[in-house]
Amino acid sequence: MKRKRLIGFILAILLGLAAALVYGWGFSPAEPRNTSLASLRKDYQADYVLMVAEAYPNVEDTGKAIDLLKQLNSQDPVKAVDQALLTAQSLGYSESDLRTIVNLELRVKQFGGE
Repeated sequence: MKRKRLIGFILAILLGLAAALVYGWGFSPAEPRNTSLASLRKDYQADYVLMVAEAYPNVEDTGKAIDLLKQLNSQDPVKAVDQALLTAQSLGYSESDLRTIVNLELRVKQFGGE
């Protein structure tokens, strides 16, 4: 008798979990909110700037990099890079990562990134 109860209990839990997943993912998924890059924490913004700097390392890519940086700060992409550099320094990023961000900053300033 105890074994039947235990099996029934486990099946009820599994059925409830399956129903909740089907309802949550299929019929009523959560709507994304506050998903702009500017709403990220400062450490994630620094990671984003570093990824942009690594993805667009050449001078001819600077326009593309500026377009991506404007998602962090639409008015002043240089300010976004400056803030990311300060955050990266405070978090102890490696010297090569810091140099990569500085190189991006110099290219953005030279390109006239507003």
